[in-house]
Amino acid sequence: MAGKRRNRSSSHSSAASSEAPKKKASSSVTTPKSSSKRRKKQNSETSSFHADGITPSVSQETSASASASASNHDEIVSHITKFLSATKSSSNEKESSDLSSVISYLIQVLQKNTTAVDDEHGTCTSLAGMYITKEDVATLLLPWSVSRLMRLAAAASANDENSTNNTGDELDALAWAALSSSLDIIATATPLTATATATATATAETSTSQVSTSNETLLSSCFPQSTLNRLVPYAGRIAFFSSSSQPPSKPTYNIQKSASNTFVHLVRRYKSSFDVVCKTLLSDVDALVPNSNNHKIDNGTTTTTRLPHEVAVVRATLQKIHGLMESANPKRLFTIVCSTDVLPRLGRLSMVMSSSEADDMEGKLIQKILWDGLFHPVHHMDGFRTMSEMKTVPKVEAAEVVAAAALDQDGGKQTEGKKGSNKTCFQAGLFHSVRTLLLSSIPTSVDDTGEEDIIAAAKLLPTVVHGFFERVREHAMRSKNGRSTTEADAKLQFRFWCHLILPVLETMFNRKQQDGNKEVDDALLDAISQTLGLVLQYDAYLPSYNDPDEEHLTYLQSVANGLVRCVDFSNSRTKTDHDQYALVTSLCNLILLNHRLVHSHLSTVTRYACSCLPQKNQEPNKLLFTIVKTYRELRAIGDFLTATREAFIKTSSRERADKMNNILLCNSVVDSLALAYQSCPSGQLQEMWNFFDGWIADSISKPPELSFAVQMFIIFVKSIRSDKQNSLSLRGLCELSMNSSIAKLLDRSDAESIHMRLGFDLCGWLVELHSRSCFWIDNISVDGESSFLLTTSKEDTNRLNVLTYLHNAAETVVTSESFSFWKKSFLGAYWQSGKVDTQIDIGVHSSLRGSLQRLALHRIHQLHSMIYYCNLEESENDSKDAQSTMLTREATMLVDFSFYIACSEAIGASGSNSEQEDLTLPSDSLWIPIAQSLPIWSHYCEHFHSELFLIWFYTSISSARNSSHTSRREYATSLALTRDASFYDNDKIMSPLMHVGIKFAMHKSNEDVEISSKALAFISSAPVQLVECSDSTGIVTDILDLDIQTVSLSQSQNGQVVKQLLCSTRSILARVLSVAMVPSGFDTSLFTKMTQHLLSSSSDDIGCDMSYLAASSDAINESLSLCIDYYEKKDTLLRDFFSQLSNLIDDDPSSEIPLSKSFLLRGVIRKLNTLNRHHSLAKRSVTRNKSVYDICTERVLDIHERTWSRLFSKISEAHSSSCIELLLASELLSFHSNCPMKNKEAKEHTTELFEKVDAIQDSSPEADMVTACNYFVSVMADAPDYLFGCVAQEKVFEHVLDAMSLSPTSPVDTPLLDAAFCSLIRHTNVDGLDTAIKILIEKEDEGQNSVFLIKTFHLIISSIKSQEKQKYIAGYCEHFLLISMDLLREKACDDHKAKYNVGLFSRMMTTLLARKELLLMSGREIGMICSEMTPLFHIDRVNARDVECDISVFHSCSSVVSALIAHYSKQLYGCPSPLFGLLLSLLSHTLHTNAKKGLSEKALEYSKLCELLIPHKDIFKKHVVGLILCYIKALSEGMSPITKKKLMPSIYALLDVCSDFETRQINAMIDVPSKTLFAPVFKSYQKFYQYHGQA
Repeated sequence: MAGKRRNRSSSHSSAASSEAPKKKASSSVTTPKSSSKRRKKQNSETSSFHADGITPSVSQETSASASASASNHDEIVSHITKFLSATKSSSNEKESSDLSSVISYLIQVLQKNTTAVDDEHGTCTSLAGMYITKEDVATLLLPWSVSRLMRLAAAASANDENSTNNTGDELDALAWAALSSSLDIIATATPLTATATATATATAETSTSQVSTSNETLLSSCFPQSTLNRLVPYAGRIAFFSSSSQPPSKPTYNIQKSASNTFVHLVRRYKSSFDVVCKTLLSDVDALVPNSNNHKIDNGTTTTTRLPHEVAVVRATLQKIHGLMESANPKRLFTIVCSTDVLPRLGRLSMVMSSSEADDMEGKLIQKILWDGLFHPVHHMDGFRTMSEMKTVPKVEAAEVVAAAALDQDGGKQTEGKKGSNKTCFQAGLFHSVRTLLLSSIPTSVDDTGEEDIIAAAKLLPTVVHGFFERVREHAMRSKNGRSTTEADAKLQFRFWCHLILPVLETMFNRKQQDGNKEVDDALLDAISQTLGLVLQYDAYLPSYNDPDEEHLTYLQSVANGLVRCVDFSNSRTKTDHDQYALVTSLCNLILLNHRLVHSHLSTVTRYACSCLPQKNQEPNKLLFTIVKTYRELRAIGDFLTATREAFIKTSSRERADKMNNILLCNSVVDSLALAYQSCPSGQLQEMWNFFDGWIADSISKPPELSFAVQMFIIFVKSIRSDKQNSLSLRGLCELSMNSSIAKLLDRSDAESIHMRLGFDLCGWLVELHSRSCFWIDNISVDGESSFLLTTSKEDTNRLNVLTYLHNAAETVVTSESFSFWKKSFLGAYWQSGKVDTQIDIGVHSSLRGSLQRLALHRIHQLHSMIYYCNLEESENDSKDAQSTMLTREATMLVDFSFYIACSEAIGASGSNSEQEDLTLPSDSLWIPIAQSLPIWSHYCEHFHSELFLIWFYTSISSARNSSHTSRREYATSLALTRDASFYDNDKIMSPLMHVGIKFAMHKSNEDVEISSKALAFISSAPVQLVECSDSTGIVTDILDLDIQTVSLSQSQNGQVVKQLLCSTRSILARVLSVAMVPSGFDTSLFTKMTQHLLSSSSDDIGCDMSYLAASSDAINESLSLCIDYYEKKDTLLRDFFSQLSNLIDDDPSSEIPLSKSFLLRGVIRKLNTLNRHHSLAKRSVTRNKSVYDICTERVLDIHERTWSRLFSKISEAHSSSCIELLLASELLSFHSNCPMKNKEAKEHTTELFEKVDAIQDSSPEADMVTACNYFVSVMADAPDYLFGCVAQEKVFEHVLDAMSLSPTSPVDTPLLDAAFCSLIRHTNVDGLDTAIKILIEKEDEGQNSVFLIKTFHLIISSIKSQEKQKYIAGYCEHFLLISMDLLREKACDDHKAKYNVGLFSRMMTTLLARKELLLMSGREIGMICSEMTPLFHIDRVNARDVECDISVFHSCSSVVSALIAHYSKQLYGCPSPLFGLLLSLLSHTLHTNAKKGLSEKALEYSKLCELLIPHKDIFKKHVVGLILCYIKALSEGMSPITKKKLMPSIYALLDVCSDFETRQINAMIDVPSKTLFAPVFKSYQKFYQYHGQA
């Protein structure tokens, strides 16, 4: 019967569907009512448009367009008629083909999105003004497509075949497209085409359906629940591609896309319960998604990227599930979500969709489903708190036992056992489901489905744990006024994690013994790693928490032991990046939780972390750094060293160097070790020193371990901090190592062995530490103790005499003929060809060069100290003078030796590698030690060494892109030098710095322009004294030659790099000319040539870049200054300069002045204006009776006459390209305004240009043009009398105020206009001031904002000085005082505007308070000011500000309070309440501020205010009590130590205001706990602050 009813219902539905098109078609062809209504409304809107004078776009169409629209209408009607007749008749092959073409045309009509006018609903659109709408067409196609697809779904279900086998017919594909397009038109508020499916589904959750009643009726009739039950799953199956070998073809892809869009629309209408949706839709999607997991592409590789329509189906399903959760029963909801069916499905979807390239919306939806379904704050969380499982901590047992016990349980339902048994909460079902899923793989025969469920469940566990932790925190924040979780909450979180992760741990540790599936192992490790990270993040476990029986520690110890076993297992097989990442992260989190967890396995963990290096991810590096940092903070770094040595024992000899040496490659680990040694207690130094000595002695026959031990010992020696307390012991330890470790390494066995190299390396650093220690020791004997370390004692003759060996090696090298030839020819050969011979026979084996060089440099350091002591004693003993000379000679020899070794490798090369250096770190450059010891050897160097070092310096700092390890190290070293201030104080290096740099840049410009640009960029920005007087012309010549050479390269090299190089050269030239002192008798042709070159090259096509023009202009201006400075002696320089400058201007008045020439002319005249303001143009020539000013005036007048007409015509265009011309015209007129003899023509030009600028200002110009106009007004306002003589005073003020009011709405200062306005106010009379005020009042009446009004009035009162002006302006002060209060009342503004408004209010108030002659305030005004500032510190307004804005507001208000107390203290006596109300708000705000939000700044400001109250203690003492009580209340509620410390000066000042009566009053008003907390504060006040003496 059920089947018959279903068939009958289906046939009835088909009949109804076949009738629907007839009715709809007829109503569409005739005059539908809905269309009639739309036409009426459209006609009414059109008439209203015409009534308003607005012509709609439709009425503007041509008659041809109207004819085309009519033909389109007839074509649509024809196709609709064909569709109706085709659907009536029996189908055959011809009619089927005709029907396909008809439906294709109608679908194209639906998918059109052009020539559309929206109707009143915004969904039905008329086509080019026709009568048939898209909604009509969609209504016609919808029933047909539903009927056909239902038949396909029934056939697919009956045949039990894959749905893709039924999509071969063309009509079937058209049915999907028709249904998708029809639903886009009918079912949504916004028309969505089939191509916008992905976009539509992305906003499906937030879009609101606004379908009409008729559309809703149609959708309800076409899609009853029975239809949806068939069609929705079928659409989902079609949307997914079933084949995993080939990507879908284009027709199939279009079908899938249409089916996906249909699924998205229909699933919103799917009316069912939450559990049914999970059993049907979620199950179907879970089964479909893996079928399209991998698609092979052309190159044979596979990709897991999800197609947009597949993502849309999954997203719509998850949205539907989440939407139904709100109406579901909470208990039933929890049971379904945590069931063994739903959890794996969600986990699989999470894994599959996370690999897609789409956004993470699916992951967020799954998180919402889990969090809302399992941890609802009202329905679920209390049950977790009362669970018996949360009272205890479980133990990690064998997986088989736990699995058997878990599978015997009932399943987590709420049952009640026998009498006296405990109730089980339904929340326990979560733990049971996880156990069932994870422990199902314990039997030996495990199918793929079981392992897939394990992976899926493990994937969700971090999300589940995160949700529980977050809900507990939210509950704590709601119940504790925003404070963090308590210890009880943390225990709840930790025990939840223990029970939930327990099956994971047992499964993981048991599977390691069985060598299970790798993917399962990775999933379980991921779950452990991520959940441990959550435990750490949420402070669910802290060692300080109460743990009487150490249950929590025992559980974590079990986790740590299991992970260490995983480490051993991982070492026995091939490791993957994923395996390493999860395991290393877990170990790192365990160490951060409690170092005791891995302390007993520290050597194993260290060895594993080293074996994972180097990797792309930084987790192994982070693990090693965490270990070192933890033991450094525990002052137990020796435990880490012991573990590192034990790691060598556990590793085979072949792997030792490869693995353990990776520690030395981690810069963060080495730096942390160095910091640990620096902060190491003095009592541990000898213990660690003996440890290294013993390690070296025990590993003397094991080269890999020996090399590592020596390197670690060197790090220790380098990092020890020597001081007066430990210097004696350190010196003794150095001597001890020389007799033990060094004696065994330097055993004379083989001069080329690794032992010799390591011995010299270690010996060099021992010498360095010994020298640092001797610095703190008094009464040093130069002959004995300083050199004793390197010599051989009489008792120990077997040890190599290091000093003798070094001295003999250096002397042999330095006295050789090859060295002499090298020193004479090296620099010449380098500057000539850039290539020098590095294959030189130094006489030292290549493996020992770096070690001996480092030893020689440290010996120079030791000699430097010895020479210092010799110089102190040379006056007492003449032999000391001879010894000092001998030591200096030795130091000079060692400098030669060190540089000779450094030059054995090419400058900038990747370094030399010896045959045995593969056992240690990659070799560093031989230049790095020289750079690091620069402050010492530079005392004994020659000019040759300085120049050679600078060549390396410029080479390394200019080659940062070199990929070699050594070059990057060299670049980092040279960069560190540039950031060291002592580098610029080294005279021997700074003297040739510029000369060598310019020579280097010129040398490299032909090879690599970029290298030259970088070198010159450093010179131009270096904070050095550039040149000496005697070398100024030589430097200028070198720079000029380089500039000329660079200009010639502009055609053949990269133009941008050449411009950068030219910018640097001309910046350097400007700096040199600004400080250069030209000697007498200098050659003037040099500067003539320089000026000519700068003017000619800057005006070429290359000079279109503004930065290049700016640098050129600076150089030309400095050249002009130099010509003016030497005008008295060489007046021809200035004349030649102006002569060449005049050549820039073409005499043809019709030609346009190029931008580059206008820029340079403007720079020169601006320089003249600057010098004229400083009265620097008054010099006169010895031979001519003309001053500089006379010559400049003549030349500027000539330039003015030759350029003005062209400038003015260019300015008239009023666009951004004419900004430079306007600036040039401004400078010309500014020069004339300061002339004693005013030019009538210049005045006329000023009037014309002012009117032009005024017109430009009113035409809304571009930003650059606005700045140029403001500049013109500012420079002309510098001569207000001249400006008022050219333009009416009222017009000038009106223009300036209009320009200020037209500034951007955001609070941006206009300094040019502000300066101009202040200048005009200062030089005007009372009438002019009256004009400005009247304009300002008019602006207020026009509704101008208060920011502009108060800013302008503040400029006025700050600028006036005369009594007449003050008397006039005093009548307006009270009016603008009231307006200024509006600045504080604007709540809805951004941080920048709020900061500006309050700052402007503060400046206005402090000015008015300080100038009582303008306004004498009464208590009413003072109370109003304080009351208006108090709301600024309400909690809602404070939370809306960022840190910078909040500090600024606090500082501004404090400034106003300070001004009030300083200027109106007597008036405050009568109204103290508003003042102390504001002070109370400031104190409360400071108490609620932490260190990251400006606590120090606010506390400092508040302490200043409190100290201002002390002189008025007699009046204010009774009001201070409230402030102190507020502080005491904050103490009782809990105050951080840093807040208490920062506020202590303020409280001391407040207590100093109080008398004994107020002190007793405070004592009586607080309770006993508060007294206990405040007593130490009061005692410290009495001890450190209160004055007990006599005045």
